[in-house]
Amino acid sequence: MIEQFEQMILPITEFRHKMTETLEGLTLPRILMNRDKPKAVIVPYEMYKAMEIALEDQMDYILGVVASERLNDKEATYLTHDEFWKQMGNK
Repeated sequence: MIEQFEQMILPITEFRHKMTETLEGLTLPRILMNRDKPKAVIVPYEMYKAMEIALEDQMDYILGVVASERLNDKEATYLTHDEFWKQMGNK
């Protein structure tokens, strides 16, 4: 486990010198360090796309739950788009 973690860490100076090699061989996330402090994480593009899709799915689910809760709230009051802007003084 420690060995895998050590392979993930990459000093920024080393990344600068081996940027092309590092990016071409990138199969797992790499943590870029500067003076023993994490500064960035680079991930393979395919992994990034998978993470993006997963996050969008989660956000869709969460927004659906919030919308459902609001619809079920009997004490909630709703405004139309036009009413909202009238109250804001923009129409």
